[in-house]
Amino acid sequence: MDEVILTADGMLRAMSGAAVADPLRALAMRVTLGPGCALRSFMRLLLAHPDLRRLNDFAAEFAAQYGQWPDRDCAPAGLSRLELSRVVELIGHPAPARLEIYHVLRGVTAAGGDMEIKPWRVEALLDVPLTLGPLRHVVFGDRVDELRFETVCNLFEFLEGICWQLAFHGAPLECALRR
Repeated sequence: MDEVILTADGMLRAMSGAAVADPLRALAMRVTLGPGCALRSFMRLLLAHPDLRRLNDFAAEFAAQYGQWPDRDCAPAGLSRLELSRVVELIGHPAPARLEIYHVLRGVTAAGGDMEIKPWRVEALLDVPLTLGPLRHVVFGDRVDELRFETVCNLFEFLEGICWQLAFHGAPLECALRR
């Protein structure tokens, strides 16, 4: 599988180091996150490549708002990194059973624990390091920690996964649901 690297400045690079001129041709390539990659890198990618914004309605909204967001120091205290993981979940016991495959963007503390990121708006998370987390298996609601694998996703899955997860952070504060 061909590979593309997302750099800290939001550029796409081939493994040779050459810039990727047409991101649409790279959508099926495995994405690797370069050193210093953060959520801001993802936003810069959307700004640099208007064609990518056409793939997801939320991507266009994020790119439009990006210019209004702070240009540095956007990382909540206690949050070590953001981790995009793929989840394979078997649901529906008793039958009919179904298999769902989706991505989850979660916050991780320095100790490796989960940290809920929904309370923060997107612009508050821009400078948090971004990584690809392990693939997780969930079988009928039971999380099996022993079955963890490297998450591999292509550029399209990465784009779609991040945009979908961040879409839940865009509601005005007045509309936020309280638990």
